[in-house]
Amino acid sequence: MNELERVSSGSGPQSILKQERNLSSVEVYDQYGAMAYGIILQIIPQPHLAQEILVSVFSSPLLQSCNSYPFSYAACIIKLARAKAVEAKKKLSALTPLEEDYTQPAGTPTPQVIFDLAFRQGFTPEEVAGKLNMSKAEVLRSFHDFFKLNNNA
Repeated sequence: MNELERVSSGSGPQSILKQERNLSSVEVYDQYGAMAYGIILQIIPQPHLAQEILVSVFSSPLLQSCNSYPFSYAACIIKLARAKAVEAKKKLSALTPLEEDYTQPAGTPTPQVIFDLAFRQGFTPEEVAGKLNMSKAEVLRSFHDFFKLNNNA
């Protein structure tokens, strides 16, 4: 049984079901800090900046809202870490405009490229559609294809 199957069945170390008790910030950091750092590094690939964002995630007042989140802490932490990283990336881009780190491939972009633009670069589906000259429906279909391909991997 792989890790995803264990989590899905609730027999893994981190069930997707709600925790029975509220966790302290230190307990949440101990359990989910590495995962959050990995997510942040995908969006901000500079370790020192990623560490600062990680600190802001676990010192955020929004972290307490994870206690009442309808799913697991993991889902809440993923959402919070991604939001903080995308926000920081947008601030960095406003201060020092970076070259776009994506290139529009010849032909139809792969689901991976489309997902990366949305997840790692923080673009909305509408912005991805505009950048790649696609419809929003095609972008959303590509997200579905990405998850379908990676679910079977």
